[in-house]
Amino acid sequence: MSGIAGAGGLSNWKATLKQAELNLEVSQLESIEAIKRLSVLALSIAVLTLQLVKGRDNPALPASVAFTSDQQQCLTQQAPSLQKRTQKQQNPYLPNSLAWATCLIARVGGWSGYCSQRPPRMPTLVHGLRQLELIFLGWKLTQTPLVCTR
Repeated sequence: MSGIAGAGGLSNWKATLKQAELNLEVSQLESIEAIKRLSVLALSIAVLTLQLVKGRDNPALPASVAFTSDQQQCLTQQAPSLQKRTQKQQNPYLPNSLAWATCLIARVGGWSGYCSQRPPRMPTLVHGLRQLELIFLGWKLTQTPLVCTR
């Protein structure tokens, strides 16, 4: 994190939080402790989003930089349903690279995937991360054996 923080300082973090539409300033929390907790959560999303942005430009980075092995397995299983039909919309990156994961998350976030379009922006990636979290929770439930108490 120090490498990212050192690159742009506090103003870079504020810009990242704003671009990712993590509106801390509109929070209606009154307790300073609650605001601190919300800030930590928002910063963790901002860090992950910055990792995705950096990863889309560096296909050599592994997805393990940002995701657990369970999350990567979930992404691998979801990848076929996120592939588009045309060759131009296929995910061009190697599986289990951070660029590959970024492409999938952007698709979940609503990006069409054409290379002629601009790369997915932070709000799209944040939306994709939120959706992925829900997908992951559902996937995790299917991996856990259910216990019947009767």
